[in-house]
Amino acid sequence: MDSALRLFGKKLIPTSRLVASSHVLHNTIPTQDCDVIVTFPADTDTTTLMWILDRLRARSPYLVIHIRHHSNTKGSMFHLTATYEGLLRGAEELGIQKLLKEDLGGGMKEFTFEEQECFNNIEDENQFFSSQERQSIIHHLLDNLRAIKGEQLGKVKFVEGQSIVPVLQSNKIISEVFPLHCTQSIEELRKDWVQAFFSPQPLDKIKDYFGVKIALYFAYLGHYTLALCMPAFVGLGIWITQWQADQEWDDELFIGFALFNAFWATLYLEHWKRKSCELAYHWGTLDSQREMLKDPRPLYTGRLEVSSVTGRLEPYYPSWKRNLFRYFISYPVILICLLFVFITMLLIFEVQEWINSLVKSGDVPGFFSFLPKILLAVCIGILDEIYKTIAKWLNDWENYRMEETYWNHLIVKLVLFQFVNSFLSLFYIAFYLRDMDRLCDQLAAILITRQIIGNLKEAFLPYFQWKAKLYKVGYEMTKDLITPDNPSQQFTDSPSSEFSKSPGNDAELSSPDGSNTEQCNSMDRESIEVDGVTDSCGVRQRGATEGENQKTKENFQTKSTKPLSLTQAEVESAMKQYEDTLDDYLEMFIQFGYVTLFSSAFPLAAFCALLNNVVEIRSDAFKLCMTYQRPFGKTVENIGTWQDALELMGVIAIIVNCALIGVSGQVQRIIPGASREMVIIIIVLLEHIILGLKFLIAYAIPDIPETIETNRAKLEFLRREALKKFESEMQSIAPSSPAEIREKILARQKSRRENLHHNETKQETSAVNSAKSSDMVPEAKVCEKEAVL
Repeated sequence: MDSALRLFGKKLIPTSRLVASSHVLHNTIPTQDCDVIVTFPADTDTTTLMWILDRLRARSPYLVIHIRHHSNTKGSMFHLTATYEGLLRGAEELGIQKLLKEDLGGGMKEFTFEEQECFNNIEDENQFFSSQERQSIIHHLLDNLRAIKGEQLGKVKFVEGQSIVPVLQSNKIISEVFPLHCTQSIEELRKDWVQAFFSPQPLDKIKDYFGVKIALYFAYLGHYTLALCMPAFVGLGIWITQWQADQEWDDELFIGFALFNAFWATLYLEHWKRKSCELAYHWGTLDSQREMLKDPRPLYTGRLEVSSVTGRLEPYYPSWKRNLFRYFISYPVILICLLFVFITMLLIFEVQEWINSLVKSGDVPGFFSFLPKILLAVCIGILDEIYKTIAKWLNDWENYRMEETYWNHLIVKLVLFQFVNSFLSLFYIAFYLRDMDRLCDQLAAILITRQIIGNLKEAFLPYFQWKAKLYKVGYEMTKDLITPDNPSQQFTDSPSSEFSKSPGNDAELSSPDGSNTEQCNSMDRESIEVDGVTDSCGVRQRGATEGENQKTKENFQTKSTKPLSLTQAEVESAMKQYEDTLDDYLEMFIQFGYVTLFSSAFPLAAFCALLNNVVEIRSDAFKLCMTYQRPFGKTVENIGTWQDALELMGVIAIIVNCALIGVSGQVQRIIPGASREMVIIIIVLLEHIILGLKFLIAYAIPDIPETIETNRAKLEFLRREALKKFESEMQSIAPSSPAEIREKILARQKSRRENLHHNETKQETSAVNSAKSSDMVPEAKVCEKEAVL
């Protein structure tokens, strides 16, 4: 009987461990007083960790660093935060825009450490910086760890003045550097953004949490989705009307909708430029200054030469080598990829013809004719992913010095390939086969299939991969806690066991001065409470009775067990890294092409895009709030190169729509007897007229709204007036040293604050007395507000 129970217990072990591992994930311990995490591979030795720690403490004194070793995820981590003074100095170096006090004119201005008293809420160090700004500053301080002459770590040699951390990342000595999610803020975003499906996006909260670059992408996506309402419902009306329209009326609808799309794209892009300026002004990035002196990319290589700017040795890569690689390697590889796209398209079209013949003969059902169309859409997505890898490889070998230049060339490569890959089959059908019905079917199949696959791949696949990774960690954690003698042991929110800390879990590492780094999750050595008994690291496990605890200790006293919980840092380190908005913009760029280029043949294209984007906004929000690591915030003025790409797509849309009118036969039916030459002349003339109107509209509508120009001038006036008051105050003081100047100004500010408070009290008393007396007492004038040095 005992052997049967033991055999049955062994079969229950995997199930019990899965149940226990699910509870591990729900018992995540928040990581306190930490902004940024630096992770290392599992095989990193202590010498490497201490080498990096020594230099961070010596050369980045404003950083507060604590080391953790997590045996569950098999790796070491640095938990980083910074002092308030360090954050203020870093904000000045980054040129972060902060709000000035009202008596100094208000508005956003680049922060400076010496003039910190001029900025609003400077006294409150918990409110002055958002969590995103804190993390960006700490990341900047981390990247500013510079190597000295002759320094090296193992086989990695550094150039004098080179940033150490990015080089260590490129050499896989550092695995990741990522900011932690703020629990309260992310919960608010999940409630007000991800779950609020039909509510406006909280763009200011997104900007404060993820930074301007990501917030601007979601602003663009929301603006584009709203703008799609017009062509979507116009196209829906045309699609319904076409069911009962005759040939003449159908031709007029086709021409009218093609011209409508061309003008809509122009007006939409001009309106977005104005909206983008409004947001940039509101977020303080409209007048952001570009940094003239930037570090090269960490992966930028070349022979060492003395820089004419810095006077230090820096890598130099001659442009002729880059051009040589571009002309003889990059361009031929890109042409081969495009040729492969063309061959793939022809093969699928041959399959389409073969299946169509089978359908006509009755050998297969009629719905089989849609399979090649869906197959083409799937192949387009697969080829996009393959080419993306090739494009990044080519871009790396082209070896661009600056990060912005690198990304711009990568965008050009991806836009070129995806444009050909996505639209080649449609151009082939429209202008070679000249089959408008087939063009409509193919566009519908590609558009709908890509939208479904894209949403599943972007948001839900990474989410399930992350969950599976965490379940695997939890499953490994429970292997010593579920035994054949007790296979049904459960680890729930109800009574649990207190486990001793395993030797390797959150282990302490000695610092260079011999002291031990703090190992509890709270940097101020406060324990983190999770409803129960506190363990040796200050982490309280879930509550249990004395008898249960004693019984558990007896059962596991001979085993080295681990706490059944993961820290927030461990959980987020298992998440996928959010690289950039590149893929998101690229998806919207291709969709914009489907809507503007060929939607006259398929009027429901804009309607399908509208439905997709309503879901896309929340799915993109879901992946940022639930699936991916929190990205570092980036400051941008606009959407950059993507604006130029969309403008170019608008021009191509005019040319394509006019050409569709010519090849579809509408002109010949509207003007009977028109020769081929006359049709070409009419189409070319129409295209030139529309292009002229497009550029005229773009010129007539200013990119920056007049209200913003007025507000900027008003703020500048108020600041100059505040400066004049300050200068007059300085002239009234004649001490012998700058220290005495500051002392007297501060004394005068204190006196004025006291006078202001006295006058306010006097006004309140005067108001009460005036209500009781018929005699009006003139109110005391309020002193001017102080001007802060």
